[in-house]
Amino acid sequence: MDNKIIVPDIGDFENVEIIEILVKSGDKIKKNDSIVTLESDKSSVEVPSTTEGIVENINVKIGDKVSKGDVLISVSGEPVKDEKIKSSKDKLPVDTEKIIQQAEETLEKKEEKVVTSKIDKKKETIIQVSKDGDIDQIETKEWLESLSAVLENDGKSRAQFLIKKLIEHSYKEGSDLVLSRNTPYINTIKPEEEEKSPGDQNLERKIRSLIRWNAAAMVVRANKKNPELGGHIGTFASAATLYDVGMNHFWRAKNNKFGGDLIYFQGHSAPGMYARAFLEGRINEKELDHFRQEIKPGGLSSYPHPWLMPKFWQFPTVSMGLGPIMSIYQARFNKYLINRGLLKDEGRKIWCFVGDGETDEPESLGAIGL
Repeated sequence: MDNKIIVPDIGDFENVEIIEILVKSGDKIKKNDSIVTLESDKSSVEVPSTTEGIVENINVKIGDKVSKGDVLISVSGEPVKDEKIKSSKDKLPVDTEKIIQQAEETLEKKEEKVVTSKIDKKKETIIQVSKDGDIDQIETKEWLESLSAVLENDGKSRAQFLIKKLIEHSYKEGSDLVLSRNTPYINTIKPEEEEKSPGDQNLERKIRSLIRWNAAAMVVRANKKNPELGGHIGTFASAATLYDVGMNHFWRAKNNKFGGDLIYFQGHSAPGMYARAFLEGRINEKELDHFRQEIKPGGLSSYPHPWLMPKFWQFPTVSMGLGPIMSIYQARFNKYLINRGLLKDEGRKIWCFVGDGETDEPESLGAIGL
């Protein structure tokens, strides 16, 4: 008997594009395994399987537009026996496996290039002098070659020290030009120097897809009861990986020996935090069904609200620029207390999520600048 898996009711998802197919004919799938990824103008979600068995037919292809009720795949009714996963790589979706393989090959090529043609690369990328505004190109080239030699022989710390001394000397000699090293953001870690994630990428992706799905489903179900409740789906979906990596690898909870890190969540991403807490067993399905109905017993607050949910949220952050400002001054106040011996220095960190809404507030940018 064949079972057809269709596009479920996930709210305002009409004529949405399929951007990824995560299974192929003959694959054995289990319930809740992700099968396709849909992307709308608001967010992207991975659709989970509602049954288990063997994929008999894939009824869609990448680029197709689908709506509620459209058939995605057909699955035979044969039950799937539990199998031991030989390696995390064996269970990766095909597209993800190809991306990882291409990335590893690229890194190997880059490493070989650095070893065999290090000097040539520097000549091509570093010792290039623009004619615009350069009154002595030969002198500029000599300065750059000298700096390259310092980097080559003594390392970047020595080069940074010399640049700092040159700037200080320039000021002492009467230069009134502002020489700042603050630049637009660039990745400060070279790709070949990036460390691989210590986690199981396959498992983390599955957890992340379940959280994103539950977050979207929670908002949709709440609005079926009352369309005026509203909610935000796109905010968390766009930052799900950041929150996932933070939860899994960086943020440390409070215990009897450690004060814990302080997290200022972006307020509109609250559905994602509730969805993860549901998987962790911290809140139940009944509470999820009371999203944005905080006046009812057991209801979940619309946004981070420590007064309504003191055991869940640390800080109220939804008032646009309030979160960034609070986090900055919290960090300054912590340093003040530590330097005066009023607070133990435990190496606690303060994390803040800043979106476009927060940076539209002049107070936020002012606090960051100060």
